[in-house]
Amino acid sequence: MERSPHRKSSSLGLTKAAIIDRQEFQALDYAEKEIEAVKQVFPNSIFFIDAKFAPETLRTELGNKNIFPVVHIVSHAQFGTIPEDTFIITGNNRKLTISELEAALSNLRGKANTLELLVLTACQTALGDDRATLGLAGVALQVGVKSAVASLWSVQDKSTALLIAEFYRNLKKPGMTKVEALRQAQIKMIKLTGEESEFASPAFWSPFILIGNWV
Repeated sequence: MERSPHRKSSSLGLTKAAIIDRQEFQALDYAEKEIEAVKQVFPNSIFFIDAKFAPETLRTELGNKNIFPVVHIVSHAQFGTIPEDTFIITGNNRKLTISELEAALSNLRGKANTLELLVLTACQTALGDDRATLGLAGVALQVGVKSAVASLWSVQDKSTALLIAEFYRNLKKPGMTKVEALRQAQIKMIKLTGEESEFASPAFWSPFILIGNWV
């Protein structure tokens, strides 16, 4: 991936608590740290946080003529047995279902400058079944996204922010591939010391996988 400072990303995030279908989802206190990590690598990015993050926001952004090479989504997610129960939580207690995500990403089909990397740091975004292999991330690849980073099980807010920040710092290095950037970030997690040493456990960093194009 080209690392020009003029390259952009689109980041969408939820930091506040939410209630979906009478289920409570706690605030993501470290979501802003993830967003800040994106800013460090892609300073000309655009951001849609909390109320500005709506299901139609992603559809509008992906429908624009100029496709951003990286889309980063930090929020809560849930994987269910039916499409309506598999979703990413957006602002104002709304949800972006797997069907809506597929429809939004379908805007990429046939475009020369497609999405190079989709990062989904919510829980279980790579969890799937016979209907949707590798879940939300798998759907993204099926409709043309080159690569996706996602999680296989529930993840912790603070440890995820640490991992993703390191991933983006690595990605900024010349000649660094996406898969190597993630591998090195996970190795860094293993070596954590002090107050953050609890996150050295594989339970915190191993859920994240890269699927699609590893370069």
